[in-house]
Amino acid sequence: MNDFMNGRRGVDELTTTLGGASMVLALIGSIFSISWLGWIALVAVIVALLRAFSTNVAARERENDAFRDLLAKTPLAGSMRGSGPRASYPQDAAAPGASSFDRKKRTAQTMWENRKTTMYFKCKNCGQLLSVPRGKGRIRVTCPKCGTKVEKRS
Repeated sequence: MNDFMNGRRGVDELTTTLGGASMVLALIGSIFSISWLGWIALVAVIVALLRAFSTNVAARERENDAFRDLLAKTPLAGSMRGSGPRASYPQDAAAPGASSFDRKKRTAQTMWENRKTTMYFKCKNCGQLLSVPRGKGRIRVTCPKCGTKVEKRS
């Protein structure tokens, strides 16, 4: 069974999206008794399976790259996308938003690791993330970006 997937693309973002969309369409079709939505969902599942088991890796990568670029251009989905299964995706102009996502992920991880010793908050003027040590009482913090002084309790 392990040899079966050798040389095949496997599951990528476009395949996952097709599978999820087909499940939503099938659910809506069954709830509202719309039979043609079920057929569209079935076609989407078949296309997703054909993509996953395809041996034409280069063509599937081009399709997935086009899908990722389309996602990056959409306002909401562009900021939500992750690194995905393809770790070798270049961090340059071809992948807008990827480095921003990685930075947000690292920041969230650091905040979680330091949650017991450090308090985080945003500057009310510019939105810069500020950190202060916990347990120091009432302190005055100056934003390094805009110079706004804020008095906070740590």
